[in-house]
Amino acid sequence: MSTVLIVDDEKGIRLGLATALARVGHTTVAAASLAEARTRLEEPNTFDCALVDIRLKDGSGLELLRELRTGKHRDLPVIVATAYDDGERTIEAMRDGAFDYLTKPFDLQRLVATVARAIKQRHTPPAAAAAHAESTPLVGRSAAMHAVWKLIGRAAGSQAPVLVKGEPGAGKELVARAIHEYSSRAGEPLVVVRVDPSTDAAELRGLFAGARAGGTLLVDGAGELTPAAQGAFATWLSESPPVRVITLVRLAPGSLEVPLIAELYYQLAVLEIAVPPLRERRSDVPLLVSRAIMGTRARAISEEAMAALVRHDWPGNVRELFLVVRRAAEMCHGEVIDEGALPPELATPASPTEPTNRYLGLPLREAVARLERDLLASALQRADGNRTLAAKLLGIPRPQLYAKLEEHGFSEKRSGTPSGK
Repeated sequence: MSTVLIVDDEKGIRLGLATALARVGHTTVAAASLAEARTRLEEPNTFDCALVDIRLKDGSGLELLRELRTGKHRDLPVIVATAYDDGERTIEAMRDGAFDYLTKPFDLQRLVATVARAIKQRHTPPAAAAAHAESTPLVGRSAAMHAVWKLIGRAAGSQAPVLVKGEPGAGKELVARAIHEYSSRAGEPLVVVRVDPSTDAAELRGLFAGARAGGTLLVDGAGELTPAAQGAFATWLSESPPVRVITLVRLAPGSLEVPLIAELYYQLAVLEIAVPPLRERRSDVPLLVSRAIMGTRARAISEEAMAALVRHDWPGNVRELFLVVRRAAEMCHGEVIDEGALPPELATPASPTEPTNRYLGLPLREAVARLERDLLASALQRADGNRTLAAKLLGIPRPQLYAKLEEHGFSEKRSGTPSGK
């Protein structure tokens, strides 16, 4: 029998969480404030996990997280929860040692599964745990980016080398800079070194010489080095340089293959973060567009133009989106970007007579994402926009449906069509 501490200032949420966890055999102890949580932690209860809301009436749940990490309960897994989903809090929570970070409204199945994972980790023998361990703004509230925020937080709390991989224009360097800025090395220099196929072993060592002890070395383009230069990079790393190394590797569109020799990859990828392409986080497009028009003469974008931007696959990712939006801001008549200001290939919807084998020939992740969008649109159409019925047709809980609709950029008003609303 496991005991979970629930810290939330809303009585209904405390009762709902207690009921959900009791159904799967957990005992719960509730606290309505930081002060009450501290009292409960001083009692002779033995907790296996804590579920802590960030915004409490008498302070922040992150305060309690930091206290737990430095006190006698330092091994207690803490799941942080909030209704306010933003990257900065996610990074801080994960950096400061949270087991995971969940947002409200809760997907109870996911919450119960997360609690189970936390409790399992709590009771994993140390030996087993050791063997298992063996340009544009970085913004987004999609599920894909939420996962990236959490990884940034974990990496910021570590000193291990980090490999950041992704397609051109996806935001790899911004991820790397965020890791440095939230880490304990933030006060030390971040030295950026850009390499390419012409960079040889001798030049590489010269470039790395600028890195300062205690700081961070950011290497961009390691996958483009020749095998000989990659070998020299690996040798340099094996000499234990007094810097933290973060490496950016460009992936071909749709590819998962990291272009590094094994000797170098195994040293660089102690921590690994894959930055998702924009086509896999379409619900972030409206937020990115709002950033892109800042500083331009445009003040808004029409619903039709936004729908076209969400619909596009963006082979150049966020960098391409910013270029298109800023060009459109210069081309539009007045202060509103409409479809006429967009490139022709964006303004024209996909043909309704696409072949039925439209998934063939696509990379697996893209084909699955497209299939998910089609299934969501079909279910919403069959349910006449009723999301409760659509969730039943798809055989998934309503919270999961809402998360998928947000992820794929479906409009609130036009439930069967991806949009920017």
